[in-house]
Amino acid sequence: MCNPARKECIAMADFETRMQLAIPSPSKLFTPAVTTILILMIAGWTIISYAPDFTLNWLALSSQGLLRGRIWQLFTYSFINGCSCNLIFNGLMVLFIGSAIEREWRTGSFVALWLVVCMTCGVMFFLVNLIGGWNYVGIGTGACGYGIIGAFGLLFRRKRFLALFWSVEAQYIAWLLIGIGLVLGIARPISWIWVAGALVAYIYVKIRWRIQSNNMYNRPAAVEGRRGGFVDVD
Repeated sequence: MCNPARKECIAMADFETRMQLAIPSPSKLFTPAVTTILILMIAGWTIISYAPDFTLNWLALSSQGLLRGRIWQLFTYSFINGCSCNLIFNGLMVLFIGSAIEREWRTGSFVALWLVVCMTCGVMFFLVNLIGGWNYVGIGTGACGYGIIGAFGLLFRRKRFLALFWSVEAQYIAWLLIGIGLVLGIARPISWIWVAGALVAYIYVKIRWRIQSNNMYNRPAAVEGRRGGFVDVD
């Protein structure tokens, strides 16, 4: 029996919620946006495997390409993974973490997050190349992958998820993955731009929370916000 004191009841309910493991069924993993993204990732891997020159010139992200007006590269580069290992790793990250966010926010809001992270990191990659006088070519789902990791760690920070054989709070899973990305990027620091996707997502979610908070303040009391504290755009 729960103590009749209301505060103790609320505290106990909050503790039980945080201790609950989040293990979605397969039918919940393939949400609309996540499924579309996975299809595009497989298509991108297929294209670069059979037409690498075309992919690097027209779909990958490069300073020369953007200067020549190929603005779509700020979007298409995120679906081009150069090897099957990257495709599998990034695909699993999108499937498990991305679907959790999409179920929480709905499709439109999740797509908005993906686009903001993808294009912001793309612009950062372009500017670093331009300022440094380099001509790196950017491909991979890394920026958006770290973006959904950053959003995941913020939105579900107190919720526990199954990681290997232990249940771990989402915020620690996010910090672990970000730390691994930073260590792996030591050999090629420009790849830290992709890891910065987590920071871009964090700032984006915070801004949207602030906008929602202001909107809710100005709305009638009967209007309720969506769970997750996020504003839908669909």
